[in-house]
Amino acid sequence: MIDKKRFREPYSRWKMSESMMAAGLDSLTAYQLSVSIYEDLVEQGVTLIPIDELRSLVLERLSAHEPKVAKRFMTWSRIRHERVPVIILLGGASGIGKSSVALELAHVLGIKQVIGTDTIREIMKNIVAPNLIPALHHSSYEAWRSIAYTVKENKVVVGFREQAAAVSAGVNAAIERSLKEGISLILEGVHLVPELVSQHPNVVMVLLHVENTETHRSRFISRAEATHYHRDAQQYIDSLEAIGEIQAYLKESAQRVGVPVIENKDFETTVSAILDITTQQMLRIMD
Repeated sequence: MIDKKRFREPYSRWKMSESMMAAGLDSLTAYQLSVSIYEDLVEQGVTLIPIDELRSLVLERLSAHEPKVAKRFMTWSRIRHERVPVIILLGGASGIGKSSVALELAHVLGIKQVIGTDTIREIMKNIVAPNLIPALHHSSYEAWRSIAYTVKENKVVVGFREQAAAVSAGVNAAIERSLKEGISLILEGVHLVPELVSQHPNVVMVLLHVENTETHRSRFISRAEATHYHRDAQQYIDSLEAIGEIQAYLKESAQRVGVPVIENKDFETTVSAILDITTQQMLRIMD
């Protein structure tokens, strides 16, 4: 049993391995270490261990294995212990794997709240009449259809920007509420335009992208085959040019405000990179 001062709970090898994974350790090594720690405690006849003592034991094992991971582990232990809210924003164009990355990060970090900006748009769409904010009532890559005036810029980008600006009101409200209540949150979606999102030390933003058009196309097909509601891949494939224009605009916005841009080539590499960026930012505010 683990003595957490206010209550006690059984030692969980899965929970322990997840806390190590949050520090950047691969899943297999993390589980093996958590099992090894459990077996050593059983062998020593330990039936109750204070949480601080357990953290020290884990830190000792991690330091011997990989000092960098040990430092991350201590950071995330402090974040959980002090209940510091962590808000992770994953932006990027449609079809690049934001949702999958968000769910994996939530699993690894133990974050319970994951919201897609499409959900926010859907709520707003049902509240705001089409004549008030027409752009809300189209897909992100078709928001240009709502523009009834002459524009000098790329019409696809202008329409998307109008939609993103409207959705950002809901996004920023969600961030503000999470910070106020001390609840960690992951927000993912195309509407997370770096220049439109509220800045805060506890808010970590990353922009994902896919450069290769064929890779992008294949992901829409894979997503359609994998999801239970069978998203129509063809409608996205037919709009790849517009989606690409939105992606270029998002990257420019990220570069203007210094938001990290990661090419989502490999799932595990992407998750690891985001964990590293998040840990470094949280280290700065915890020190």
